[in-house]
Amino acid sequence: MNCAERMKLLRAYRDVAAIYAESVNQMVDFVEAGLEPEAQAARRFARSHWETLETLRLALYRHEADHCCDRTSELAEEEMSEPAEPAQA
Repeated sequence: MNCAERMKLLRAYRDVAAIYAESVNQMVDFVEAGLEPEAQAARRFARSHWETLETLRLALYRHEADHCCDRTSELAEEEMSEPAEPAQA
């Protein structure tokens, strides 16, 4: 079962990460071309998206911890609920 809030946070994280990655690529292109003013603008743009990524990452972490909807907790529950297999003699 998927948690709607978790999926919303993950999608937002993915979308902002894509924008961040593109801004870093642009920054590299500007630096290679010797366009420092454009590189500085791209750096500021990247930084603002990095800060948004951190906010989303922390929100996702808090949500998973508070709501217990992360996959590792599901796996732990499955392991605890499954009967142990008998030992091979």
